[in-house]
Amino acid sequence: MDNNENYNKKGFYTVLYTLAAIFIILAFGISILNSGNSGSNDNEVDFEEDISPVDKSNVKPLTTTETTTKEVKAEAVTEAITQSTADNTVSDNGELSLFDDSQEMEWPVSGQIVMDYSNDTGIYDRTLEQYRTNDSICISADIGTEVCAASDGIITSITKDKISGVTVSVDHGNGWSSTYSQLDENLAVSEGEAIHKGDKIGAVTNPTNYSVALGPHLEFAVFNNETATDPKLVLAQAE
Repeated sequence: MDNNENYNKKGFYTVLYTLAAIFIILAFGISILNSGNSGSNDNEVDFEEDISPVDKSNVKPLTTTETTTKEVKAEAVTEAITQSTADNTVSDNGELSLFDDSQEMEWPVSGQIVMDYSNDTGIYDRTLEQYRTNDSICISADIGTEVCAASDGIITSITKDKISGVTVSVDHGNGWSSTYSQLDENLAVSEGEAIHKGDKIGAVTNPTNYSVALGPHLEFAVFNNETATDPKLVLAQAE
C-alpha cells in the first residue's frame, strides 16, 4: 500500500510540474508575441508620420526639355555680346553677329601659308624634321604685323605655352570658335571682351622654338563644335 501511495504521489507531482512548465512556456511565448506586435505597431506609426506628400506639379518629363547644349552656348554668347556692347567694350556700337557656315571669315593676316592644315594625314614639319598632323594653318607675316579678328565674337581665353606662345581664343557663337597663336604678349584685347570682325587682337612676334623654321608667322585655327576644321573652308577667297 505504501508503495502504491508513493508511486501515485510521484506521478501526481510529475504531472503537476509538467503542467507548470507548459504554463510558464506558454506565458513567456505570449509575452514575446505581444511585445513584438506592440513594437511593430510603433514602427508603423512612426513611418507613417514621417511620410509627407511630394508636390509634382512643377516636375516636367525629360522628353519635354528641348534646349540643347549648342543652344545654351549660343544664348550665352549672345548674352555676353549684348552685355559687352552695352558696356562699350567693343570698338564701336554696332551689333555683333553669330557666325554660321553661310558666312565667310576674314583672313587675320595677309601672307603665304607656310604650313597647311592636315588633321587626317601627316605633313612634314621643318622645325621638328618629322611628319605630324596639323590642326591649323601657319600664315607667314613680318614681326609686328597686326592680327585681326576673323569674325565677330567674345574673347574666351588668353594663354601662353612653350609650343604655341601666346594664344587668344574667340567664340563666334553657334559652336564656332577660332584661335590665334604666336602673338606678342602686348595684346589689344582682354578676356571677356567682345570684338568685331577686323578688330585688332595683337601682333605677330618671333615664333617659338617648336616652329622657328617657319619664320615669323600666325598660327590660325578654326573649330566647329570643338572639332578642328580647315580654316580655308570658311576664310574668304583671295581676290
